[in-house]
Amino acid sequence: MLAAVYITHRDVPGWNFAERHAVQLAAAIPGADVHICRGEEEFLAVLPRARVALVWHFRPEWISRAPELRLLATPAAGQDYFPGDLLPDRIERCYGRFHGLLMGETVVGMILGMCRGLLPAAAMQTTAAWPRRELATVMRPLRGARVTILGFGHIGRHVARLLKPFGVRLTGIRQTPAPAPPFLEAGDRVLGPAELDLVLPQTDHLVLCLPATAETDGLLDRRRLDLLPEGATLCNVGRGNALDEEALLDALRGGRLAGACLDVFRQEPLPLESPLRTCPNLWLMPHAAAIAPNYLDLFVAEFGDRWRAGEFGLSRPE
Repeated sequence: MLAAVYITHRDVPGWNFAERHAVQLAAAIPGADVHICRGEEEFLAVLPRARVALVWHFRPEWISRAPELRLLATPAAGQDYFPGDLLPDRIERCYGRFHGLLMGETVVGMILGMCRGLLPAAAMQTTAAWPRRELATVMRPLRGARVTILGFGHIGRHVARLLKPFGVRLTGIRQTPAPAPPFLEAGDRVLGPAELDLVLPQTDHLVLCLPATAETDGLLDRRRLDLLPEGATLCNVGRGNALDEEALLDALRGGRLAGACLDVFRQEPLPLESPLRTCPNLWLMPHAAAIAPNYLDLFVAEFGDRWRAGEFGLSRPE
């Protein structure tokens, strides 16, 4: 069974498939011939024989070149990386579920950085000689705060798990019902989208972990941002389509919201002239919340576990 791998990235070393990953993948898939492709031309040359393809993206025009393909996998969490409506039914799709292990740490860092003054202090280090007075107006404890996670899937649950030791009260909002994870305590809740407007006024820190879908487009609009209490913070590590960026800027510049951290945007890369870049209590990352040297190690290990569990048609006993 040929497994064609075309996972390369010019900017992030940890997003390049290495020989050690091929060894790990071959051990998980009995009889697999793992072919690492370093460019598109090489990938397209082996694609006609591939039963499994591991890629970042898969273009619609490649479908006709893949008559044997049965499983298409990407490390990415977002389900907008494949042309889902165009793929034939014979091709199963696999998306990464491991990102919360990394992104949870990023979100905890974002929230601590805002409420404990690290990010505001860094912003003032070249403009204020000794900014104690300024920091005294923004610093507060995280313990006891009310955190709402909008998008309580694989990533959102990891964020929640890492936040619980800080003594926060958690509310998870998810589209489909699911059992509450065991680490939640009395007073924590998992609710549906219909409860969102009731929860926002009780939220000190709002975390967005939403996918890009028609249902999430514009979900956190100006009206809903206005429901947040004064001094709340916001983090977005899902997709940029869910958030009204102009309304967020108004709330931050007007001082109604204490701060925000954004890792994703409606337009990526974010233009240099974007007004988001000059808002003093807004901190930005370049869609990098899951970057880590072991990113692909986690992906391959998870893929192997799912293969051995018989999750895919190719991995089930005949």
